[in-house]
Amino acid sequence: MSEKLQVVLFSGGSGTHSITEAFIKQPQLELTILINAYDDGHSTGRLRKFIPGMLGPSDVRKNISRLMPRKETCHQALQKLSDLRLPKGFAYAPGMELVRTYAEGRGSSLEGQMGALYRQLTVAQAEGWRDWFGVFLQYALEREQLGKPFDFNDCALGNILFAGCHLAAGRDFNRAMDDFGRYYEISARLLNITLGESLFLVAEKEDGSVLKSEGDIVSAQSTAKISHLYLLDEPTYRGEVEMAAAVAWKEVLPKAVNPRLNPEAAAAIAAADVIIYGPGTQHSSLFPSYLTTGVAEAVAANQEADKIFVGNIKKDFDIQDEDSGELARKLWGAMSRYGQIEVTWNDLVTHFFFQGRGDESEYVPFDEGAFHFPLETVKLRDWETSDGKHAGGYVLDELQQIVQSRLSIQLDPARHLVSIVVPAWNEAATVGEVLRELNLLDFSRHDLGKEIILVDGGSTDGTAAQARLVRGVRVYEAKGGRGAALRTGIDQARGDVIVFFPADREYKTTDVNAIVDGVVVQGYKAVYGTRAVKTTVDERLKQTYESSYFLPALSKYGGMVLSTTALFLFNRYITDTLTSVKGFDARALKALALESNGVDLDAEIVAKLSREKQFILEIPVDYAPRTRAQGKKMTMGDGFGAIMALWRYRFLRR
Repeated sequence: MSEKLQVVLFSGGSGTHSITEAFIKQPQLELTILINAYDDGHSTGRLRKFIPGMLGPSDVRKNISRLMPRKETCHQALQKLSDLRLPKGFAYAPGMELVRTYAEGRGSSLEGQMGALYRQLTVAQAEGWRDWFGVFLQYALEREQLGKPFDFNDCALGNILFAGCHLAAGRDFNRAMDDFGRYYEISARLLNITLGESLFLVAEKEDGSVLKSEGDIVSAQSTAKISHLYLLDEPTYRGEVEMAAAVAWKEVLPKAVNPRLNPEAAAAIAAADVIIYGPGTQHSSLFPSYLTTGVAEAVAANQEADKIFVGNIKKDFDIQDEDSGELARKLWGAMSRYGQIEVTWNDLVTHFFFQGRGDESEYVPFDEGAFHFPLETVKLRDWETSDGKHAGGYVLDELQQIVQSRLSIQLDPARHLVSIVVPAWNEAATVGEVLRELNLLDFSRHDLGKEIILVDGGSTDGTAAQARLVRGVRVYEAKGGRGAALRTGIDQARGDVIVFFPADREYKTTDVNAIVDGVVVQGYKAVYGTRAVKTTVDERLKQTYESSYFLPALSKYGGMVLSTTALFLFNRYITDTLTSVKGFDARALKALALESNGVDLDAEIVAKLSREKQFILEIPVDYAPRTRAQGKKMTMGDGFGAIMALWRYRFLRR
C-alpha cells in the first residue's frame, strides 16, 4: 500500500493538456511525463537546422507551460512571455536587436507586451532570461559570420530561450530539459524518452507514399492510412531526404534506427503504479516514443501497474478511417517495433478508455465487433468537454475507481466540471437569451469547465428548436413535469457540481457564480438561491398576480406553511424551498435517488438532504417575477403537492 500514486504519462504537446492539468492538482499523485521531441515543423524545424544535433523544443515548452505555477504574477508573466510569438515576416535585424536587448538585461526598456511582461519577472527569472538569450546571441553571431543567419519569422520566444539553454548545457538535450524545468519551477517530472540523439520522423502510407517530416504527418494529407513510422539520424535525413530532389526511399528507409531508452524514463516506468498512453497526434507525438528500444520491455516487466490506453476523441490529420481498435493495434505494433520483439497485448494494456458518443465522420469510432481485445477491458463513455477536448477530470475519476484498492489513503475528489441543468416548458421567447448568457459564465478561477443541459418538458412552441441554435448546449426531452425534466438533466449531467437554472429570465445568470462558490469553495452539498432577501414577499407577489387579492395571500402564506412544515418535520427552516436556482455536489444529489416528477421534487430534495443531515446554505439572488399572462406556471396545486411531499418523505424511507 503506497502513500502516493506513481503515474507515468506518455504525452505529446497539447493532446494531454486537460489530463495533465487534472493530475497535477492531486497532491497524492506523483506524475512523470514522457515525451519525444521529434517535432520539426515551422520555426521549430528552423531552430533544429540552425543548431545541428538539437531536438525540437516545442513540446518541451508546451508541457512546461502547463506544469509551471501560475498563481503569482511573475509566473503568469513568464508563461505569457515564453508563449509570445514574433510576427510573421519578422526580419533578421530587428530579431537580433531583440535578442541583444534581452541578453543585455534591458528587456524592461522594450515597448508593448515584451517589455511589460519582462518587467513583472522576478530578479532570478530575469537573470535566467538574460543568460540564455546571451548564449543564443553569441551563437547567432557566430552563425552570421558563416553566412547562416537565423530566420526569426513566427518564432516563440520560449523556443529561443530553450535553444540558449540547450547551448549552455553543452548541447545535451536531456540536461537542458532538466535545467529548463527547474527554471520554470515545474510541478512534475518531464523526461525525454530517449538519450537525446537528434532523429527525424518520416512515415510510410499504405499506398506506398511517404510523409517526409513530422510536420507533414500532422498536416492535411491523402486518405491513405499511415502504415509504418521510421526514425532517421540527422546525417541521413539532411543528406538523403531533406536536401534531395528525389528520394530513393527503398534505400533510405532501411537505414531507420531505434533510439535507446533514457535510464531515468526506464526507472520511472519500473516504479509506476499506473502507466497511461495519452491521446494526441498519435503518429507523431505518441507512437514514435514506443519505437524506442527498451520501452516495451520496461512496460512489460512492470506486472503490478495498471496500463491505460486513452483513445482519441476526434480524428486528426494523421488519423484517417482508423477506429479506436485499430489505434490500439497500432500501439501494439509500435511497441513491438514492428515485429522486432515479441510482446503480448496484456503485458502492455490493462484498460482501454474509448469515446462512446459522436458522429463517425468527426469522431474516432469504436467497433465492438472488430475489437481484437477483451471487451471487459474497455471503458466507453463521453470523455468530451464543450471545447472538444478530453476532460481530464473524467480520466482521473475512472483512474480512482481502478487503483483505489491499492492505496492506503483516499484520493481527494477532483472537481472539473459544472453541469447547468435548464428545465423548460414553452419558453421559446426567453430560452435562447438565457442559454447564451449561461454560455458566458466562466468558472476558470476554480479550474472548472461547464456544460449546459436543456431539458424540454413537452413544449409546443419550439423551445427545443430554439435551444439547439445555441452553441454547445445539449438538448434532451422529458415528459411529466418540472421534476421529470430535472431528473433527466441529473441523469445526463457529467459534472461534479450540478446547478438548476430556469429558462424564463426571472433570475440573473450571474448569480450562478455565487451558487458554485458555495459548493466548491465553502464545501456545502446544497446551495439555494433565496428570493426572500433582495425582494420583499408582498412586492414580489403583487408583481406576479397584479390585481388579484386572493392569489398573493395564498402564495405568501402557502410559502410560509411550506417552510414551517420543513422546520417541524426536519428541524430545517428553508426560506425559499421552491427557488429555481440551486446548486449541489453531484455525488450527493445523485445519491438521493430522486423519484418525483413535478414541483414536489423540490420538497423531496429538501426532505432527503435533511434526512442525511446535510445543511442547505441559502444565499440571496436577484429575482424579477413574471406575471401569469407572461407565462408564470406555478399553481396552488404545486404548493400543496410540495407540502405533502415533505410529509411523505419524512416517513417514507426511500
